[in-house]
Amino acid sequence: MEKAKFGVVGMGVMGRNLALNIANNGHVVSVTNRTDSKTKALVEGPGKNKPIIGTYSYSSFVDSLEKPRKILLMVKAGPAVDAVIADIKPFLQPGDILIDGGNTFFQETERRNKSLNEAGLLYLGTGISGGEEGALRGPSIMPGGDKAAWEAVEEIFKDAAAKADDGEPCVDYRLPRTGRCRSLRKDGP
Repeated sequence: MEKAKFGVVGMGVMGRNLALNIANNGHVVSVTNRTDSKTKALVEGPGKNKPIIGTYSYSSFVDSLEKPRKILLMVKAGPAVDAVIADIKPFLQPGDILIDGGNTFFQETERRNKSLNEAGLLYLGTGISGGEEGALRGPSIMPGGDKAAWEAVEEIFKDAAAKADDGEPCVDYRLPRTGRCRSLRKDGP
């Protein structure tokens, strides 16, 4: 069986639509969800006859992905992200990439990035704008974090992103915070 180029954890509206978008752009995508019924609803419904692989455990999900694994977490920001990371991490190998697509607060992204880097994993914190329709037809995507992780997912993100009038994808990578930028607000640092 062909391995998926990309994986999505979380089959809520945004995760489901992003998985469909990525598949519609020619990439094999593997999907999983905490509740099997949501995965099944996608692969037997709108994902039927598309390059989508439904999996029902983190072990089979990780095994379905080509290396380095590129995994988008589309779960609620906060403790749910940490819980998914803790559950999936034992199945990952150094060089694998986790991407938080939940518009997480930057300090949480920095904390997770540091912790995962110590384990040899790469991490991107990613903002995804456009709501459920944008997720399906092309969102604006704002990833930040490990440059090597960005380079590994750049093609997929550019294919899935909305396109500007000039055809350029609405995706822009940013380096992690360096402390060199200062707020322009008068009450800022």
